[in-house]
Amino acid sequence: MSEVDPEVSSETFGFDYSDADPIAGSPLYDDTLTTLAVEELPVGGRTLLALSDGFFTIDRVPEFLGSPADPHGLHDDLVAQGMTPPRVPVGAFVWPGELNVLVDAGFGPRDGGGGIMVGGELRRNMARKGLGFDDIDIVALSHLHPDHTGWLADFEGNPLFVNARVVMGAQDWHHFMETDEAQLPIDGYVKRALMTLADQGRVDLLEGDVVVAPGITRLDGAGHTPGHSLYLVEDGGERAILFGDAMYCPQQLTEVDWIAGSDVDPRAAQRVRERYLRELDEGGGVGLGCHFPGLKGGRVLSGAWQSV
Repeated sequence: MSEVDPEVSSETFGFDYSDADPIAGSPLYDDTLTTLAVEELPVGGRTLLALSDGFFTIDRVPEFLGSPADPHGLHDDLVAQGMTPPRVPVGAFVWPGELNVLVDAGFGPRDGGGGIMVGGELRRNMARKGLGFDDIDIVALSHLHPDHTGWLADFEGNPLFVNARVVMGAQDWHHFMETDEAQLPIDGYVKRALMTLADQGRVDLLEGDVVVAPGITRLDGAGHTPGHSLYLVEDGGERAILFGDAMYCPQQLTEVDWIAGSDVDPRAAQRVRERYLRELDEGGGVGLGCHFPGLKGGRVLSGAWQSV
């Protein structure tokens, strides 16, 4: 694995590290749609936990998700639903079992863009379910954008999941860790932690569909990022697909041309959505993304989304 520049930092991109608990003073601190979103989703005889780390408000970036014909698509849809400010959670998932797997690691305890994105709740929301960072055996990353990697390390670059291996798509490691091509570069402190973990032999770079722990499989989903991963959890003949950011919101089921401003390859991302939504429609199961309102999953029934 090649060397990276440890001085590259998200401070360059407007993140504020001065407040250890920036979400505490936010008007969305007790918002059940975002900050306090916690869901338990039965899958067979096991339970998938959906836990929020904070929120992403899109009132100041209304063009984030839409199409050329409808550039403010998600923003305008949320406003039409009466959501003020229009917002989505920053979510992560825990698949407890013989090996406890955390899927994605939130934004961390910081403020991005002066309140556009604020994190810090993942540790507390895990504790409410009787879990600590030390209980996690595997951190499975959908991709390496900052709102999915924020709790991997403290701001000095020390890994926070001290007993865990980290797994991710191999092409994401190349894109974010070995080149300077990323539109949203990985945080400097996260780079340092990942290099430390790699030196310890605790980073697994995955290609294709790979079982990462009992009942959870990494699925190839390149598009949102070059090595983007989805995760399939299964038990007792039931299943759920965790979309990461391949599907940013349920509206993309019908608004197939909506693309996120952070999609590296929008057309490939659309094909990934279409593939796995078709699998849910034909084979059953629940779909859930990191930014679905309230972190509530849904089913695809005859091409329509039905929340569960």
